[in-house]
Amino acid sequence: MKQEWEWLFRILIAGILSGIIGWERERHARAAGLRTMILVGIGCCLSMIVSLRILELFSGIDSPYLRIDPARIAYGVLTGIGFIGAGTIIRDRGKVRGITTASCLWVVSAMGLAVGCGYYILSIGTTILAMAILLILKGIELKIPHDTYNRIRIKFTGEISVFSEKIFSLFSEMHYRILEFSFLEQKKENFSVLEILCKTRGKKDGISILNALKDYKNIIEIEYK
Repeated sequence: MKQEWEWLFRILIAGILSGIIGWERERHARAAGLRTMILVGIGCCLSMIVSLRILELFSGIDSPYLRIDPARIAYGVLTGIGFIGAGTIIRDRGKVRGITTASCLWVVSAMGLAVGCGYYILSIGTTILAMAILLILKGIELKIPHDTYNRIRIKFTGEISVFSEKIFSLFSEMHYRILEFSFLEQKKENFSVLEILCKTRGKKDGISILNALKDYKNIIEIEYK
């Protein structure tokens, strides 16, 4: 009976540690939040416990054809978590979101397996380290200068070569590097479309681009992504 309570204690510990990481994800309104992390953690812990205890079911069987590998269930759990994590990753308008949440699911699953094995110190240390990464390093990450990519679509009238030369010169002055561009000329409607993919260092600054382009009277429409 004492052994049974110890197994339940491990599941409880896994739920608490998973809930700590889930709380941080819930604060940021992520798809996999508090309840999801707890369920993943206790589920993985239970899977590990079953892996360890499955030997008890076949302890009385002596057969050269019976091979029991406790690591097989753990391997299957981590593989399955990959599918859950993939479901939290969303691509929206060229941006990819949910990778950190998917990583948290993977860490929680591994931590649950570790608690199932009885490695409490490793599990608690991993939880503390994961929370430090999520809470502390986020502020540092935001301060690191990084490249920002912008896609701008301009509908305009007039000569393409003259207009494009002015736009390219303007973007160069604003420290934007043009990576690629394309033109679409609509002769019947008497307008052209210039689409630009550019790169700059730092945060996106769509307002400054729109303010710089509003002085061009031949611009009909601007789309900024």
